[in-house]
Amino acid sequence: MIDRYLNPEINSIWDDQNKFDTWKLVQEKYVETLEELNVAENGIAKKINQSVVQKDEVYKQEEITNHDLASFVDILQKKVGEGSNWIHYGLTSSDIVDTANSILIMQSLDYVKDLINDLLSTLQEKAVQEKDTSIIGRTHGVYAEETFLGNIFGNWHLEVARGLNRLENSKNNISFGKLSGPVGNHSVVTSEIEKLTLEKLNLKPEQFANQIVSRDRYAEVVSSLGILASTYERIATNIRSYQRSEISEMFESFKDGQKGSSAMPHKKNPIGSERIAGLARIMRSYVSTSLENMVLWNERDISNSSVERIMLPDTFHLISFMSIELNLILKHLVINYEQINVNLEDAKNKSVSQKYLSYLVNNGVDRDTAYRKIQEEIFNNLSAEELKKELEKEFKLEFPDFENQINKNVDEKTFKDRFQ
Repeated sequence: MIDRYLNPEINSIWDDQNKFDTWKLVQEKYVETLEELNVAENGIAKKINQSVVQKDEVYKQEEITNHDLASFVDILQKKVGEGSNWIHYGLTSSDIVDTANSILIMQSLDYVKDLINDLLSTLQEKAVQEKDTSIIGRTHGVYAEETFLGNIFGNWHLEVARGLNRLENSKNNISFGKLSGPVGNHSVVTSEIEKLTLEKLNLKPEQFANQIVSRDRYAEVVSSLGILASTYERIATNIRSYQRSEISEMFESFKDGQKGSSAMPHKKNPIGSERIAGLARIMRSYVSTSLENMVLWNERDISNSSVERIMLPDTFHLISFMSIELNLILKHLVINYEQINVNLEDAKNKSVSQKYLSYLVNNGVDRDTAYRKIQEEIFNNLSAEELKKELEKEFKLEFPDFENQINKNVDEKTFKDRFQ
């Protein structure tokens, strides 16, 4: 990941040194189980724990073996010395790599979930704060009816919350490891040894395993992150829309000394939201890649491996960056209440059209006749008051005051309960 979008916490998880340390942890817990079952002599697991395998050592050995896991095992065995033959006993590379990957993915998900919860808190706070702020709603980018800004923030909150639920489900489905040996047939390692070892790592064994942890599990994680990224883009795109010069209802904050353009001093651009929109495209590309990684030959091939070395850390770097960025945008969002009211006034004759239509239908007027008359007069750009008078004259009815019917949201307790 380039430095601009690199997250230090995610970097510490996916750094090669931590990856090799996690491989060592899997080997240690495996040998510990062998010792407990009197398969291997005692004390080897402790020596594994006390051994340090540096990433530079693995890189150097890999120049000879052209195999990173085999290089790691070679170095670890040399450092452990006597009894080291039990290291990697009956295992294949994927037993270690895939089991460790599940641990790293789960750690990454835990970190991302904390970021999402921070974002949810901000959205809920904004929603409650703006519960009764009237704003013109838009469909197809066109004036529709009056709504509440708190409802808009609440809608965003619930979509992000659904994304968090998907991640929690995907964490449950990625919490699997595999220590069943080549092609997963337990030819050397018994299912008991596998189960006991994985329990120490808070993982469950793959049932009917082949040589790997099934890649649909990875695809579910990446797809869930891709959906969340698209939710972020939807929020960011709407913020960009609100910041348009002709709307001007909400803005990203602008720091002292910040420049919006190298050429035009007046510019204040929604660069954070645009950045989120761009990164969401990369996130969705990884969804497609993760689905393609499911399609492997027979018990396995390694066409997925090179992809995952890039995709897994990058996906978590990007979603972490996007979560933090969007949270900051929303925390410091500038709301232009004056312009919101200007736009409400401008939309007044349009925002009551459905109410007028429903009122006429309820009073026996043919629906299409009423629809066409309202449409004609609004297209003639009549003001709200002029429209009302024209309809009263045409249909010989007295209309109630629809303009102020939406002036208060539900009570605060009912509103807050919607976030539960």
